[in-house]
Amino acid sequence: MNEHLYAVLYVFDVKPGSVEVFESAWQAVTEAIQSESGSGGSRLHKSQNGTYWAHALWPSRAALEGVELSKSVSEVRQLMVQACERIEVLGEGDVIV
Repeated sequence: MNEHLYAVLYVFDVKPGSVEVFESAWQAVTEAIQSESGSGGSRLHKSQNGTYWAHALWPSRAALEGVELSKSVSEVRQLMVQACERIEVLGEGDVIV
C-alpha cells in the first residue's frame, strides 16, 4: 500500500523574467522537504500558456501541517514566492486510486 495518501495541487503564475529563479528554487525546496519531512515528493508541470502547476504527495494532512523548514530552506522558499505573481492551492485531499 502507498504510504503517501494525501495530495495537494498548486498553481503558480511566475513573474516575467523570473522563470529560472522560480524553477531552481522550487526544485531545491521540494527536494529539501522530501528528504527532511517525509513527503512523497512533488512534480512541477508547465502548461502551454506558461502557468505552472504541481502536485505534492504526503502521508497525511497532519504531516503536511507539521513541516518545519530550516532557515536556509525558508530563505529559498521566499525566493520562489517572490518569483510568483500568484500561488494558489487548487485542491487537496485523500488519494483514492
